[in-house]
Formats: sequence, C-alpha cells, structure tokens
Amino acid sequence: MALSVAMIVPAFADVHGGWDEDTGYFKTKLVNRDSLNIKLSAQNDPKHTGKREREDIDGTTNYRAHGWTTWVDVYHYTRARMEERNIFGQLKRVLTDSGQQYGTSGTEAKSPWWPFDPDVNEKARTYYGRP
Repeated sequence: MALSVAMIVPAFADVHGGWDEDTGYFKTKLVNRDSLNIKLSAQNDPKHTGKREREDIDGTTNYRAHGWTTWVDVYHYTRARMEERNIFGQLKRVLTDSGQQYGTSGTEAKSPWWPFDPDVNEKARTYYGRP
C-alpha cells in the first residue's frame, strides 16, 4: 500500500515553484514561453534558490526564510515564508511572510525573523512566480 501526499501551494499569484527545507526544490508548472512572450533560450528558464537562516537576537534563536530568483527579462516575484506544517507536510499557518517581492530579471525576499518555539514545527519555504 502506497501513501499519497498532496502538495499544498498557497493561493497567491501564479506560483511556478520554489524551495522547501524538507523536500528541496519543487515546480508547480512548466514555463510556457509562448504565453510569456519571451525569447526561446535556456537563459530564460527561472533559477531559484532558497535557504533557512539563523540568528541569535537578545539570547533567543530566530529563523527566517530567504529566497532569490533569476528570470531574465521576465517580470516575476519571489516570496519567503516561515510556515507551520502538520505531520503530512500540509500548511497549518503562516508564521512570517516577506510578501511578494516583484522585479524583472532578479528578485530577493527575506521573511521577518521567527523566534524559536519548541512547540511549533516551523519550516522555511520560498516561492517564485508571475503575477
């Protein structure tokens, strides 16, 4: 018997993919170059990087999500969030959120710091997409 787990993606803009600290990089859709009206070349494929960062602030360990996207000549966004997830990986609540950081060719997003709480299963997750 196989266990099937669905990926829950937040309902904002048009998410193309991102990074999850547990599962790594993911894509939610293929890039249709015709609909984007961009040149057909490998340089126009989006490149996304995400990571979890740590900093001690006033003796308390804090975490945040940090994401970067390079998508040459394409208006897009990057978003970074600290999220609480259940044991199946489904979103329970958003802890901190950078909001969508828009730009053309390159974008960067950092969520606000989240103070460590042993009772919360916080995870860093970043997203990229188009409006």
